Amino acid sequence: MTEQRKGGLKRSSWLTFRRRLILVRRLLVGPATSSELIEAVTIELRDQGYPGDAISALKHDLDSLKSEYNCQIRFQRRANKYYLSDLGELALLDMPDECMEALAFLDASFPPGTLVPEHANVRSLLDRILMLLPPYRQREHRAHRGTITLQMSPGVPGAVNPKVFGVVKRSIERRQELAFDYRSNSPDMALVQHRVAPYAIFFSPEGHAYLDATPMEVTPPDTTPIKHAVYYRLDRMVEGSPRILSTMLPPERVRPHVYKLRYTLAPEVARRRDVATFFPETTINYQDDGSAIVTANVTNLWQARQILLRYGDACVVEEPDELVDMFHNTAEGLAEAYLGYQKPAPSRR
Repeated sequence: MTEQRKGGLKRSSWLTFRRRLILVRRLLVGPATSSELIEAVTIELRDQGYPGDAISALKHDLDSLKSEYNCQIRFQRRANKYYLSDLGELALLDMPDECMEALAFLDASFPPGTLVPEHANVRSLLDRILMLLPPYRQREHRAHRGTITLQMSPGVPGAVNPKVFGVVKRSIERRQELAFDYRSNSPDMALVQHRVAPYAIFFSPEGHAYLDATPMEVTPPDTTPIKHAVYYRLDRMVEGSPRILSTMLPPERVRPHVYKLRYTLAPEVARRRDVATFFPETTINYQDDGSAIVTANVTNLWQARQILLRYGDACVVEEPDELVDMFHNTAEGLAEAYLGYQKPAPSRR
């Protein structure tokens, strides 16, 4: 065999391998028609991809992937598309044990059906990574029980309407104002229309999805602070009401009002000198009696109250006055609920 002949065979084998690898990569993105698979090959290899009968060559490549690597590729006639469900022996990814431990941590922390992974597509990412692993690694993962998990409340599955989530997300990406009807906390749960500058969606440890936004207008007016940082529960937005407005957001966010926060923690929670930091620019001054004086900056008083309430009576808020008033109201409500409360007598059988 001549050197030229050998070189031609090597190049042909290389092109065949490249072509099949491109097909697998395209099917990993999602189901594809024959035309879409051929197009993916042509984009990368141009006229060297399928120079002859492209359809026949494509079917030969797919058959080879199934026979040589045990790839599970099926054609669904109704959709006229090819589906890749298992890579078989074609392992495209392997990782050291430390990364496998991290994968087990994420897999245990974000199980299917819970709020965060469904909307943040975490499960799709994890399932795709698992699919890329060699069979022996997949078996190890299924048999391995992670010793570390991230404890998050699962929330209410499906509580956030997918269409609501999608509109809110697009408004953030486009940097355009958003309007929506919001269920108020009033006894009649009246609907209030909000026009806001949206900036981010985040998930709380309790499993709720929030929109971080700056209210620009509220109709009818209520206690919502205009041009302050406000967190809106996405599940309280009325389905079908969110709409993206034409008004673009300013280059920089309207700076929300910053409150100087000051509170004292009792010795029972501060004497070990390991007080948690919850707020920006926090300074902790530990006192000789075991207590701690904490100062920080906050923009959302409601959130600050929710965080500090976890300390119970071991925390006394001293500034700002607005937050002190909120705690007064909370304390009065708790007193009304509990001081006159009579514990029911145990039932007799």
